[in-house]
Amino acid sequence: MTLTVHRQSYNSLPDDKDQPEVAKEVLDQLKVLLLKHNVQEKFGYHLIHGHLKVVEGRVMFGKPMETLPGCYTRPTKVTQLDTVGIHGHIFVLNKNAQFVAYEYRQGPIPEIDENDNAFLAEVQGFLVERGLETLVGIQVLNGDKGRQLREFVLAENYGAIMLDAADANITEVYCITGWSTQTEHESVELKGNESHAATTKGTHQVFVDGKGLPDLDEDTVVNALRNAGIIN
Repeated sequence: MTLTVHRQSYNSLPDDKDQPEVAKEVLDQLKVLLLKHNVQEKFGYHLIHGHLKVVEGRVMFGKPMETLPGCYTRPTKVTQLDTVGIHGHIFVLNKNAQFVAYEYRQGPIPEIDENDNAFLAEVQGFLVERGLETLVGIQVLNGDKGRQLREFVLAENYGAIMLDAADANITEVYCITGWSTQTEHESVELKGNESHAATTKGTHQVFVDGKGLPDLDEDTVVNALRNAGIIN
């Protein structure tokens, strides 16, 4: 089995608030698979979820921001992407029990070797056996190993911003959305490294006063984050 970059319907994914909590027993067994194949520096796990509707001809694509140490993931036209310079970032099992990407990131496709394929095959079998195909997916870590990250969703289908927790003023979170291994007291634990942060009462979205896609620029997004009190 190979980790293939493949278009996946983002619109059918549940919101993270509609997903059940992933049981500790499940996380413990998934940790064992990471350590067994020694791939914990390359892969983590992700709560399968989406936040918006992607129109035909676009995919969710993330790239580093220029004015903040963060990543901006937004619906992007496929025709605007250099398919050599992107890779699948978050993968879910499809109806045929094959991993397909539903979010992409800037950068070349990571090299996948036989050991990686063996790990992916074991995760695939575990998720199918436990009926977890629509709950837990694979995440390519992209150098995010060891970082604590907070995700903020932009209203009106503008996408989402991922920031280092230390750079965000808002510390309250309502959902863990990603897990990677962390070393604590000489033992390795699988812990949440990505979480969805709460912003305003009654919603978790950051409202943006902009032109909308595709004309929304980064300065407008940064101003919206400041107005929401997320950054200084």
